[in-house]
Amino acid sequence: MATERSWPDVAIPPGEVLAEELEVRGLTQSRLAHLMHRPLQAVNEIVRGRKRITGATALGLAEALGTSPEFWMRLEADYELNKARLALSSTTRRAPRKAGRLPRSPLMRTAKGRGSASRARA
Repeated sequence: MATERSWPDVAIPPGEVLAEELEVRGLTQSRLAHLMHRPLQAVNEIVRGRKRITGATALGLAEALGTSPEFWMRLEADYELNKARLALSSTTRRAPRKAGRLPRSPLMRTAKGRGSASRARA
């Protein structure tokens, strides 16, 4: 029996999580910017949801806050995916899509075939 997976009906920007974390720790955006060696404007734009968390930013946040960079990158990825899901679900409500998958491309069959042949030769 297949279980349908449910997704959040909101997309929470990672900046909201960062703002809460700063509040809990009693840190200001200015202090975080100083700890990260980044401009205050960059931190502020993340908190306000106007700037994405990049790999470099995730490393800086991890170093400054004692977390992992993966935590911040996952927050960003989850946010982007949830935004896309919400956008897709709102468009599919308006115009239903035909169910099914696209046929496999010749490129994928060729790449798969090469991988098998190269393993067989080894």
